[in-house]
Amino acid sequence: MTISCPKLFDTEIYVNRKIRRAICRYFGGILLFSGKKNCSAMARSTGASHDALQEFLNKPVDVAVILQECLKGARSNLPICTGTWYINIDETLIDKVYSKSMEAVAPSWSSAHNTTMKGHTIIAAVITNGKITIPITFKTWYSEKTFPERHQTRIKLAQEIMVEIKSQYPNLMFLLDGGFSSEDMLRFCETNRIKFCMRFNSNKKIIIGSKEAQIRHHKLLKEVGGRDKRIVHGFYKGIGLYFVAFKRKEKSGKIKFVYLVTNVKETPKKTIKTYKKRWNIEKFFRTAKQHLGLRDCQALSAAKQEVHIWAVFVSYAWLQFQKSKQKTKNPEQILHKIRRKKDRNLIVEFETFIESDALKI
Repeated sequence: MTISCPKLFDTEIYVNRKIRRAICRYFGGILLFSGKKNCSAMARSTGASHDALQEFLNKPVDVAVILQECLKGARSNLPICTGTWYINIDETLIDKVYSKSMEAVAPSWSSAHNTTMKGHTIIAAVITNGKITIPITFKTWYSEKTFPERHQTRIKLAQEIMVEIKSQYPNLMFLLDGGFSSEDMLRFCETNRIKFCMRFNSNKKIIIGSKEAQIRHHKLLKEVGGRDKRIVHGFYKGIGLYFVAFKRKEKSGKIKFVYLVTNVKETPKKTIKTYKKRWNIEKFFRTAKQHLGLRDCQALSAAKQEVHIWAVFVSYAWLQFQKSKQKTKNPEQILHKIRRKKDRNLIVEFETFIESDALKI
């Protein structure tokens, strides 16, 4: 099935020629330039001036609305009624190690570097069926210490996103990492009738039958009769849930138990398979950071940083549609083709997406 990608300006919102041209140039820089994505370098790669690209960042509110409309159009083209789709939510740190005055930048834990470092933290959501992944939205996390008036917990931000998305996709399941499986989040899902599957910390106490103990100490969730996965019904803080335990081999060769929690009764095999779809948001973060310049914006204001993030989201969505159409394994292969101009049809697709008369390639 071929899924068509909408044009960048398929929207009822009026966009004047100057802003339209700036947006096209900016996308040209993101998708065509392989180096660090600053305005000067991207301008050179597209034959534009620095000021032409800077205009993109000078109207952050207007441009952000246009890009969000583009993502809505992309999602409306997905065959949601075909196959099984999931919503993945996770946080990521956009590191800004050398920042001294960037708004919204604060120290935060980086799992990739296993240390605390300065950065711009966002909570992001994507929709995926395992083959195609389209970014939906994100919210910026502000540190309580640095920005007390704008601070909300990561879990509250995730809940706001979940409410927004559930109104559009009421029947889809949400997949989240273990950092979100708090009592507050589980009660929130129960109250709002949200289907979910999350990682669950091994030291949390649950009740199975009449026994209360840390989940790792429940014998019913350990290997029984030679099986290496198990699902049981139990309670956490009075909330009835299904708990899954399964074995996973670490890189070191060590075998460990991993625990999941869900409110949907399925076989352990299907629940584990479902949760593994969460990996698609990690692949999105990797491509966005390594190839689309998610880290590279040098603007000082949070609004300009955010409009750059929206641009990266739309760029990734376009790559996903092309990956589906070209039947490639990953979006990096599309980038390789377009940057080396090996596929003229792909160049035409890109020109159509951003308007062919606005950018010379």
